[in-house]
Amino acid sequence: MKILWIVPITGPDDADLKMRAAFVNNYLFPGTEVVFRKVERGTESIESRVDEMYATLPVLDEALKGEQEGFDACIIACAGDAGVAQAKELLRIPVVGPGESSIVISQLIGRKVVFLTSLPERIPSLEEKILRHMPLGQFFIYPTNIPVVELRKDTGSTIEAVTSIIRRSVENNRVDTAILCCLSMVGMAQEVQRRVNIPVIDPALAAIEMAQILVKMNLSHAKGVYPFPPDKKRFL
Repeated sequence: MKILWIVPITGPDDADLKMRAAFVNNYLFPGTEVVFRKVERGTESIESRVDEMYATLPVLDEALKGEQEGFDACIIACAGDAGVAQAKELLRIPVVGPGESSIVISQLIGRKVVFLTSLPERIPSLEEKILRHMPLGQFFIYPTNIPVVELRKDTGSTIEAVTSIIRRSVENNRVDTAILCCLSMVGMAQEVQRRVNIPVIDPALAAIEMAQILVKMNLSHAKGVYPFPPDKKRFL
């Protein structure tokens, strides 16, 4: 199978993209190929509803092109699932969001979940999306207070910050599972999990495994939920 991985922000440089690709490639099924493509316009990071708006249109362009090129599935690599619902309306092939994939997995292995994000401004839009899958009281969202573009500048400090927040949430909120809810934290979950001793989900891995499973099972999103939009003229 061939999966398109869309990086929906302009911030990551070539070295960062190569690192992410190398990490993801360690978890592929035999015969799976993942092609990474970064949008060329939009926003350098996604930390608000406005950022999601800027990111969505270039993401849709890449997603449509990918389906036309024959990809079997598409991953939009934002843990806040920016553009995922819109892409599901446009495409027939499976469109996978790292956030929704992580939530599904968290419900298989735990009950109360803590989400770690970048800045406080990101919390309202994340909460809206999480509420589609989980009730209030079953999840908590905390910011690291580290901007997305800085999360990988000092991975040790980021891991320390995330670890500290999770430990406090375990004590204060009785959470049993954590989700690193930003793709710039890719590859950090294993070390964080070792330190906090609860399951810690990496949305990048959740997304790639979910995409492969959907293709293997010959499943895609239901058009009764994500119908094709009416055919009409649209202008930017």
